[in-house]
Amino acid sequence: MISSIETNNLNLKEALNPSDSLGFKPLKTEQIKNNKTSFELIIIYTENSVILQVFDGEKFHKTFLSYEYKQDTTVVERIKQAWEWESEDELIATAKASENILIVMGCDLNFWQVPFDAIPCLNKLPLSEKTNFEIDRDGSYLHWQWNDVHIDLEDIKAAVDPEFKNQLYLEKLKYNQSLGKAISQVRKAHNLNQNEIEGLSDRHLRRIENEGYQVTIDVLKKLAVAHNMNLEEYLAEVTRDIDIKV
Repeated sequence: MISSIETNNLNLKEALNPSDSLGFKPLKTEQIKNNKTSFELIIIYTENSVILQVFDGEKFHKTFLSYEYKQDTTVVERIKQAWEWESEDELIATAKASENILIVMGCDLNFWQVPFDAIPCLNKLPLSEKTNFEIDRDGSYLHWQWNDVHIDLEDIKAAVDPEFKNQLYLEKLKYNQSLGKAISQVRKAHNLNQNEIEGLSDRHLRRIENEGYQVTIDVLKKLAVAHNMNLEEYLAEVTRDIDIKV
């Protein structure tokens, strides 16, 4: 269980001495800094709990308390690993669900509440299956075995934050346009015309190469065959000069 503590008035000295400010005696303290953002994760272990805090150099933005870390260290270890990877804003720490709402905590200690009907693949889940999910070991996604449903933190953020959804769309559009250009360059380097890809119409390929039309795995497999490559070899050549990651 993870619960929130109000710490808006805590300074660094008080936070690192929770016996004075929060009434907990620390046994061990760890600090992990994200060099890209300068945010820092403070982990304070006490006899029966662990306190997790995010510090920006001036104040604490988030503090959470886990009472069950000795029985189940998964959440704390997942958060630590995400910070070590500098990917805490991309990975899921923990989640719980009711019949209508999914509540997700990211490894950056931010929370999102998502109605099931805001994500189409979740809305199709039977009521009896909505709470029956697993969290990927690294926090990359949530998985419902029923109908093999996967969602990640991007899906969750996009469902509740229109601005994030619009930015994500623009990034994916930019990526698709870059990918389309790379597909065109590789095809020309192999002296293939757009009408020489078996199972793929030249109109469809033009839309991919010129308009940033979304590329599916099935399309990539057909392109790989046409280039006398397996999928792994083809993807390596196509994405060699693409820097955008989404």
